[in-house]
Amino acid sequence: MPLRAHFRLLLLLPILAACQSTPAAQSPTVDGTTLLATAGRRGMAHQAATPTTADPRVPTDLLSLLNQLFGETVSLAGEAHQPLTEDDAPPPALGANPTTLMRFVHLTDTQLVDDESPARNCVFDAPGTTDGAFRPQEGFGCHTLDAAVRAINALHATQPLDFVLTGGDNVDDAQRNEMQWFGKVLNGGLVECDSGADDGSQPGLIFEQKQAFTAAGLTVPWYWVSGNHDVLVTGVYAVDESERALATGTTAQMGARDYSQPGAPVTTGEVPADPLRLPLYATEIVAEVKAIADGPGPHLHGLVGVAADSPYIQYRVTPVAGAPVDIIALDSNAHTGGSDGVVYTTVFEQEIRPLLEASKAAHHFAIVVAHHPTDGIGDGGDPFGQSQLGTMTPAQFRMELSKYSNVLFYLAGHSHVNRIRRHQPSDGDVVRPFFEVQTASLADWPSQMRLVEVIDADNGFIAVQLTAFDTPGAIGGQPTNALAPEALRLMTLDRACGWDVKQGDGQATDRNMILWIKKPAI
Repeated sequence: MPLRAHFRLLLLLPILAACQSTPAAQSPTVDGTTLLATAGRRGMAHQAATPTTADPRVPTDLLSLLNQLFGETVSLAGEAHQPLTEDDAPPPALGANPTTLMRFVHLTDTQLVDDESPARNCVFDAPGTTDGAFRPQEGFGCHTLDAAVRAINALHATQPLDFVLTGGDNVDDAQRNEMQWFGKVLNGGLVECDSGADDGSQPGLIFEQKQAFTAAGLTVPWYWVSGNHDVLVTGVYAVDESERALATGTTAQMGARDYSQPGAPVTTGEVPADPLRLPLYATEIVAEVKAIADGPGPHLHGLVGVAADSPYIQYRVTPVAGAPVDIIALDSNAHTGGSDGVVYTTVFEQEIRPLLEASKAAHHFAIVVAHHPTDGIGDGGDPFGQSQLGTMTPAQFRMELSKYSNVLFYLAGHSHVNRIRRHQPSDGDVVRPFFEVQTASLADWPSQMRLVEVIDADNGFIAVQLTAFDTPGAIGGQPTNALAPEALRLMTLDRACGWDVKQGDGQATDRNMILWIKKPAI
């Protein structure tokens, strides 16, 4: 099979405290193990000033980096919540009867990958733009997700949650097997995240991460949001018959992991084929998501009103009975290719505005969630896409959302960083102060989620408490997943040695914050 004509690159609370003005999360630990970053957080023990020349794709180099302790972590002090108001005024005093309306975890950019797929681009991994083409921890993706699930369940046992909201890039290459693995880990039960040959049973070459294991499964419902990696091959290439033939073929043109060799180095040679590696067309994804969500767990996968043949997964749902708060999930992906987001004016008018209007008509507050941050919305013309006519600019998109006074804030992922922004009318692209929240990735350092608590403060304000939420390697002295500590060690190494350049933690003001929003009339 010939190489593609262009280079293949991967562009990749509960109860309010009795203090005057600040809601406070309770029980931040489970059996003495820190979960919420208010109690403590993970830091890197060693960090290279410049990217190392050792290559994490090469087993001997990876061992050298581990011996240099780049995978080691230290415990850092926790960070208290800081208030952020719409106009920099002091936060208001709490009312007499504040009420928590909703509590959920935002779990984004899992990027569960079939690292043996011929669709991979590992040869392009390098510090900088292509630093996500290979991750030394990627073979442990199912174990990292299971560890996150177990941490969420542990938190739920002490601070009941209403649901988990995914943020897109749930998988990496839009492949059927990746989506099935994702669903099986969230559903719970026996799962084997392996493809092609059985890499968990080769004599003398047993890779534990490829052996079947029992996933815990979420004890709360979960909802699907699509990202560019869910609908595009490696997050940038539109699915077509040539991409499907490549992924289900036997030639790893641009580099995939070879588990038939010690250390599972990257190969550009022949690999065993697997028909379950088939990348799905956008119109096939709805059925796949519905299928994976029909397992034994307590799932409410959303997709309310989404047609079976729809290329866009966009819906409105009211997750908590009796609570007037909607989740409005949007599909911000450029289905024509490219990692940047795209929102067509016609799609906004025909599909998105009706969702916003329905929420307003129901007298509900709304949280709008999509994969891309608003400044990642464009015309689809990034290096691997195609410029499209009739697309909204970031300013136009923000303006239209801000016109709906019942929309509390916008929630996104994509950039693998924690970030909180406040858009102001003086910027010229919103009609009122408008908050935008991004959550860091599960796949990369620091492997965090967000706890989101929406509180009617009974004082004319809605308080949105945001708390960084670690994926711990252990709870109560026991591993959250037997291989999770190794996954976290390799993830730390990738960041500490300089090959993963994303500042995933963000600043302190991007992590544990309380957004004070003047309560709109609904």
